[in-house]
Amino acid sequence: MPGGGGKFTPDGQALIWPGNTFICHINRKSPQWEAMRDLQEQVKCSEFQRFFAFLTPTSFHMTVFQGLSPDLPASMPDGLAPNTPRDRVSAELMARTRDLVLPSSFRVTTTELFALHSLTTVGADEAAEADLRHARRILRDATGISPAKFDYYVFHITMAYPLDWVSDTLAQEMADFSAELTADVAEDIGPIDLGAIEFCTFDTMHHFEPLMHLTGRSA
Repeated sequence: MPGGGGKFTPDGQALIWPGNTFICHINRKSPQWEAMRDLQEQVKCSEFQRFFAFLTPTSFHMTVFQGLSPDLPASMPDGLAPNTPRDRVSAELMARTRDLVLPSSFRVTTTELFALHSLTTVGADEAAEADLRHARRILRDATGISPAKFDYYVFHITMAYPLDWVSDTLAQEMADFSAELTADVAEDIGPIDLGAIEFCTFDTMHHFEPLMHLTGRSA
């Protein structure tokens, strides 16, 4: 299991990690969001809580396409210098994506709680999955960002970040607990209806500020 990856201190404090991304926030008025909060609380109350930095529930989202990330030089859009400031990159990405034709909504379903920290998601049916993959291709071509292993991306909703490596024995115990929680909450979370893709900036993992909804209108 990976460590904090530069986004958190070893004791779980959020570090400045400026970037941008294309996401869909989870509707905070939905029963699915409440179920995710409950799920996160179960992990926080477990014997494994010390291994994680837990995200603020208001930040819960599903990433559709990752933008600029401090640890990924390849995330800089084509045509921009490697040291281009985040806000300049954001302005350029907004200009490149403002007029894209993309679905105004998506529906996904969860398949598992992975390693106690993220919900794995897929399109609710074949058409919904195809919409998500097509949106990613459109964003890749428009932004000039070509992620590694693009076709193998796993959609997910992160609720916590691992802070340290654990032993194989402990990892298995955590996997078993993840399976128990998955079975308990599967029906409560159910299908998740998402809105239009939001282009957001962030300074830490606790808040993602929408600059634009990809419907041709500013947020």
